[in-house]
Amino acid sequence: MKKCPDCGMVIANQAIRCPKCKYDFTDGQGQGSSSAAAPVAKAAPANLPMIIVNRENVDELYADLKSKIIKRKTEFDHFIDFLENRTSWLTAPAAIEGPLAREKGLLIHSIGVAKQLLRIKDSLMPQLDDESAIIVALFHDVGKVGIEGKPLFLVEEKVTTSALGLGLGRNITSSSYIINPKLVPMSVGVRSLFLVSQYMLLTDDEAQALCYQSNHGDVEGRLMPLALTLEVANNWQTKIYEVDDIVRQYNFTALPTS
Repeated sequence: MKKCPDCGMVIANQAIRCPKCKYDFTDGQGQGSSSAAAPVAKAAPANLPMIIVNRENVDELYADLKSKIIKRKTEFDHFIDFLENRTSWLTAPAAIEGPLAREKGLLIHSIGVAKQLLRIKDSLMPQLDDESAIIVALFHDVGKVGIEGKPLFLVEEKVTTSALGLGLGRNITSSSYIINPKLVPMSVGVRSLFLVSQYMLLTDDEAQALCYQSNHGDVEGRLMPLALTLEVANNWQTKIYEVDDIVRQYNFTALPTS
């Protein structure tokens, strides 16, 4: 038999916890112990600056992300060369409407998602591979370039006449984006997977992330960690960093008007 050092109750030698005061013999602490455990200091929350991607820094951030691909550099560089020289990757908008319906909007959005994913990954899933994270984030919307010779987004110009009174008027030309009707219809995720897989050997986790991060389809509830963190990064970038009042700070070159 042994005696509880906290309340004095006599208990069996093999007991690991006092039934009266809950003293724990494994760590020497009990709920009623007069020697209270030292409080554990909480780490101060990191003061992380906002990741703002704009026309001034997009090229620098893009180059930085590309430089981080080491193990798969050859296939990555081949795909980048295809994108930059044979598609609208460097100039395409991110959508036909909204704050990133601008030239270079897709690149700005993609880099923003990549930066967010690396930050989220470091906090929640540090075991995820950095290169894999950059690849799926940077190319998650690459399907929006369309295919070689057939961009997904086309610029449509409209001419309207403004009334100036006294029978006078002036023609005003405005531009907007429309979906290219000559492209074979498919989801952005499917087209992204189609393009990337022609140049890069993807893991099954990467393929799932590219194909399903924004539309779960028949894998609802069965996404792997890479796809889940990509979805969080995409939503965070879109809903926090790409809202109108923040994007107004960006120095965009607007679509041409006259």
